[in-house]
Amino acid sequence: MSPRVAVVGAGMSKFVRRAQETGKELSWIAAREALASCELKLEDVDAVCLTSAPDAFDGVHRKGDYLADGAGAWAKPYMRTYVGGGSGVFTAIQGWYTVASGLADVVVCVAEEKMSSCQPHPQGAFLTIFDNILERPLGPNLLWIFALEMQRYMQAYGLDKRDIAQVAVKNKRNAADHPAALLGQADITVEDVLASETLAWPVQRLDVSPISDGAVAIVMASEGAARKLTDRPVWVQGVGWNLDSTYWTNRDLAYPEYVENAARMAYGMAGVNEPRKEIHVAEPYDPFDYKELHHLEGLLLFDRGKAPEAAAAGVTARDGDLPCCPSGGLLGVGNPIAAAGLMKIAELFWQLRGEAGARQVPGTPERGVAQAWGDLMQVGTVVVMGKHGGPLTTASQSPPQSPPMNPRATSLSEQEFRSATGAVEQRLDALYDWDAGDAIGAFLEGLREERILATTCTSCGRTLVPPRKFCERCFRPTDGWTEVPQTGNVETFSICHVTWDMRPLEHPQIPAVIRLDGTSEGGFLHLLGEVAPDDVRAGMEVEAVWKPPGERAGSILDIQYFRPLDPELRRELVAVAAAELALGSTV
Repeated sequence: MSPRVAVVGAGMSKFVRRAQETGKELSWIAAREALASCELKLEDVDAVCLTSAPDAFDGVHRKGDYLADGAGAWAKPYMRTYVGGGSGVFTAIQGWYTVASGLADVVVCVAEEKMSSCQPHPQGAFLTIFDNILERPLGPNLLWIFALEMQRYMQAYGLDKRDIAQVAVKNKRNAADHPAALLGQADITVEDVLASETLAWPVQRLDVSPISDGAVAIVMASEGAARKLTDRPVWVQGVGWNLDSTYWTNRDLAYPEYVENAARMAYGMAGVNEPRKEIHVAEPYDPFDYKELHHLEGLLLFDRGKAPEAAAAGVTARDGDLPCCPSGGLLGVGNPIAAAGLMKIAELFWQLRGEAGARQVPGTPERGVAQAWGDLMQVGTVVVMGKHGGPLTTASQSPPQSPPMNPRATSLSEQEFRSATGAVEQRLDALYDWDAGDAIGAFLEGLREERILATTCTSCGRTLVPPRKFCERCFRPTDGWTEVPQTGNVETFSICHVTWDMRPLEHPQIPAVIRLDGTSEGGFLHLLGEVAPDDVRAGMEVEAVWKPPGERAGSILDIQYFRPLDPELRRELVAVAAAELALGSTV
């Protein structure tokens, strides 16, 4: 059995848009508040764990080192972790194993994010998340992959958009009671969500958590230290984490298997055999409204496709049988990416101590689960927390609180920022040259010759597009090449109306995951053309449309787009727009 580790304190800044405070200062606000909540000073801390999302948000390489002093790490053992949106919960896992290993008795975990520094839009920092050879030339933006996944989830279980929108309504209403919230709205309705601007169908503006700045910190302690610090420790009962492949188009996007794997690891450590009965409050990761439902199923709290039904019945409401995101979650409190994950841990800490104030769930919850997710829809991080797992102590009883008591952070408007003393705007230009490697190089050469090549793995029986030199599942070399047909089916699709920096497109783009005939699973990313957006359907048969031979360059763009196999669905005007988009000539 692992040594017992408890959370004994927590604090957070206010989540705001364009914080006047620097990243260092946001970290300091949260860390100071967390230490004060359990009456500790910096000299009582043995080590510091920190997370913050891409360095590109701040334009500071090795941002973890840059933020260290604000997190309280001066002259202390210190490490930054980063696994995308899963980082906030993983930092608590890092704090857990730092204490459980015996290397430290008291650890401060800090998660900070200042997204607003990245101009003109922080989504620009994520353009590099896509495969640099096969996907980036298509001009994707981050909304594409979430819209593709949301569409796949809806079509797999026959869900209506209204089934999804109810999550945004619940969480924004819950956040109206949170003192650190950016977007609490007590009177929002499903109709408001459905009437909001469409960004990349089925994703609308109110389906999405917004750009936010903020920080959260927790204090973790060994059993011996926890006894001395509080009579109400909240114990880390189980931790789990899992990482799926970056070949995201080869997965079934209807179900987050990586979340289930991480949850099973955490539940196994916690001794949880029936999650639906043994978990009393949940804080799943909800940057989009569909993701709360998706993740609740991955956490094994509802059967596949059944979370929307439970939400509609009020099961996930704050006063329901299984309260989910009673804090308001990312959709209501805000989404400073790494900080949002650690907020989930802090919220469970306050809920299980009965200190969540107006957002406190009814009754006396004994156990909760927090989860976060990120990168190319591939990271699962899970922590199970509970009142039990360590002995009661004789420390003096502290009065119940409602942290954060007075969360600080100052929001600046665009005009205030531009007129602020010392405001700096700097363009960082960097150019890259990449090698495609043997497998992708051969694939691209095949495209030049109007052939689509796949690799095979005889061990697991898969035929793989995009091809690879090794099978990531069997961890062995692939066995050979095969040419596959240029026809296939639309696995999932989106209709995107905005660029990565949220400017409207003259013609909508229709990204899709195409599963080619003769391949094993999933497919690869490309654009649809010669089809009206209203005519696109999942399962639609399509074929590749190629550039003329003399214009091919050994690029994914040698395929201009895929069009419907059924001539009656083809539209000439849309074909012209799609071709221009594929060539990068239309914004």
